[in-house]
Amino acid sequence: MTTLGSTIRELREAQNWPQRKLANELDMDVAVLSRIENENKFPKKRIDDIIEVLSRLFSVKAEDLKKAYLSDEIASLLIDEKSYESILKASKEKIIHLRSKELVKEV
Repeated sequence: MTTLGSTIRELREAQNWPQRKLANELDMDVAVLSRIENENKFPKKRIDDIIEVLSRLFSVKAEDLKKAYLSDEIASLLIDEKSYESILKASKEKIIHLRSKELVKEV
């Protein structure tokens, strides 16, 4: 299973782009892009912008990139938890509950 960082590296290399070219397109330093590709360290405040640019540049679905990013984040939070499955189940239930409350507010 690949991380979003490794997926970005694969997309970049498939286009034969050097890191500096992609870093320029993403308006970031090459060192930041290197950390993203190698360590999966993202500037969280810019993640939506980064995903949008990557989606456009490499013709991939933004939804797929976002899913990869969020699953990486969740996995890193739960990697040391023995009861990760029950935590995920409880999280799903909370999301459903919170979304239903938002729908009620809209009506």
